[in-house]
Parts: sequence; structure tokens; C-alpha cells
Amino acid sequence: MAKNKYKKRPDGRYEAKVQVGYKPNGRPDRITVYADTSAELEKKVRDMKYEIEHGTYVSRKEITMADYSRKWFRTYKAVKGLNTRKMYENIIDKHIVPEIGYLKVYEVQKSDLQGMVNSRSDRRRTCEQIVLTMKQIMDAAIDDKLILSNPCSKIQLPEKQQSQKRALTDIEKKALINADFTDQERTYVMIAYGCGLRREEILALTRADIDLRSRVIDINKVVVFDGNNPQIEHRAKSISGSRMVDIPDLIVPALKNHLKSCGFHIFTKQDGQIMTKSSYDKMWASIIRKMNAAAGGDDEHQVIFGLTSHIFRHNYCTMLYYSGISLKKAVQLMGHADEKMIMRTYAHLDEKKENTKEKIDKGIAL
Repeated sequence: MAKNKYKKRPDGRYEAKVQVGYKPNGRPDRITVYADTSAELEKKVRDMKYEIEHGTYVSRKEITMADYSRKWFRTYKAVKGLNTRKMYENIIDKHIVPEIGYLKVYEVQKSDLQGMVNSRSDRRRTCEQIVLTMKQIMDAAIDDKLILSNPCSKIQLPEKQQSQKRALTDIEKKALINADFTDQERTYVMIAYGCGLRREEILALTRADIDLRSRVIDINKVVVFDGNNPQIEHRAKSISGSRMVDIPDLIVPALKNHLKSCGFHIFTKQDGQIMTKSSYDKMWASIIRKMNAAAGGDDEHQVIFGLTSHIFRHNYCTMLYYSGISLKKAVQLMGHADEKMIMRTYAHLDEKKENTKEKIDKGIAL
């Protein structure tokens, strides 16, 4: 039996040594192979010996960052959500492979990673994603016995730029009331305004998610775009983002009116199918154009500019703060994994509310 052939380690795994060649001094070059079961280990040993015999075995020391990072992605990230997969693929294919893909895994040094980050200092978010990805890849390389330590520790990121997040202006709020929206457009902006949902959460809503009797919306899925094509990704009840959000009285009329004519999906193309990326962009452009007209602008004179769906979400968070909603409840309503994101907004609003500079100037005036 296989279990009698291999040594069982104290940690429960099985190990075996396989000769992969000879060292420069003529002695056998052996590597240790590990597996959770003896049967799995026997298969690994058999496959490795086959590769050695047929000349297709590649020594661990010869594995490049390009090959290893792509193998890491296939092993650990290929089953993640679409947006997550795209993020890791983008970092690997457009940053890691072109920059250090030619290096052997063991050759990668901290200076290589710091140089990669420094050359992208104008894109902090990209730098954060590079470090996040590289840390995970190199941790896996440690587990695979390719390296002894992770070179990604203490990589310095570029300084954060001042946040451009803002709430809605008074002009934009008045335009929401007066704009000549379609029923679908008005329902979209009112949900964004009154519930603070993410774009991908709003577009995924169905009739079953809206409970006007209890005045709640069940957030349990999102729409992600693969190019132009929409895909529905369902959220487990236990993960962040899945939540029940209260429906304020203000948006009830718009919801009731739109529910009379919409189909299963709340937001659709003209043919009743769920929105593509291009159809959403077209709807949002129409919303901005109508708000601009309601605010007194026209095609040549823009009054509404820089407005995104996410600004409605930030406005909602701001409203929670000024309404006295607790930090814990705000985290739940916004669908964040923890308090960090909300704390940044609340801290900014605390500082604004304090008007520290004005009070100091007034206090020390002569």
C-alpha cells in the first residue's frame, strides 16, 4: 500500500525525496515532495519521475515569475468573482510579467518591487494592487519551497492624494426633483440617492428584492460587466455587501410607479433584458443631460459636471453621519466589510463640522 512507502511528518503530511539530477560535484540532486495523503504523494512522485525521464521536468530553481504568477492565478484565483479575476489578471499581465517576468522566482528582490511601485507613483491604487498580488504570490512561493522569505515586506507606497469624494451639491439636488426623467431613470437615481447602493447592486435588483410593505430592499447579488456583457453574481448571506436596506418614504412613489410597468428585472434595456455596459452608459448620459437641463444648462453650457453614481453613495454616507446614525449601523447599511471606509468619511466630516481653523482664528484674533 502507498501509505507504507512514504514517511509521515509530524504535521500530518507525507514526504518523499526524488532525485532530479546531479549537482556540480557529482552528488545526487534530490528535492523533497509533500502531499496530504500517501496516494497523492505517490502520484506526484510518479508524475515527476515521468517528466524527468522524458526531459520535460523544470527545476524549481528555473521557474520564472511569469510562469509562477500565472500558475498561482490558475490555482488560487480562477474561481473568484469576475471583477476580482480581472484585477489579478491585469496586475499579472500588465505589470508583473512585463516588469519582472523574466526573473527566476528566487531572484526577485525587494528593490525590484519597490522600483515597480516607484515607476507607477501617480497611480496609488495600482501600486496597492501590485503589492497585494505580489505578497500573495511570494507567500505561495514560500509554501512551495521556492524561496525562504517574502521580499514584499515594507514596500513603500506613494503618498495618498487628497480624496475627491464629495456629496451632491444643492444645484444637483434641485435638478433631481425637476429633471424630466423616464420612470426607469428616476427610479435609478432615487434608489442611489435614498439607499446609497452601488451601481452594480442597483442594476441587479429584481421585483423579489423590493418589499414595499416592509419598506426594505434585499441586497443579495450584483451585476458585473465582462466587457459589455452583464453577469449576475450572487452573494452569500454571510459575506459583506449582502444586507437589508431601508426604503425611505421619499423614494416610495418612484418605486411604486416603476414597478407597475417593469418586468422581473427592475432595470433593463428596451427589449426587457438586463442592462449591458453600453445600455447603462447610455442611461447615465441621459440622466446627466436631463439634470443639466433642469439646472438651467444646455449642450453648450454645462451646469452639472463630474457627477457619478458613486457620488450618490457618498452623499448617502454623509446623510447617515448628519442624521446621527451610529458607525456600526452605517457600516451595515453601506455594506462594507469593516469600519475603515466609513471611519474615513466620518472623520472627514467630523473635521469639517469642527471648523477648527475658523475657531482658532476667531479665538486668537486681536
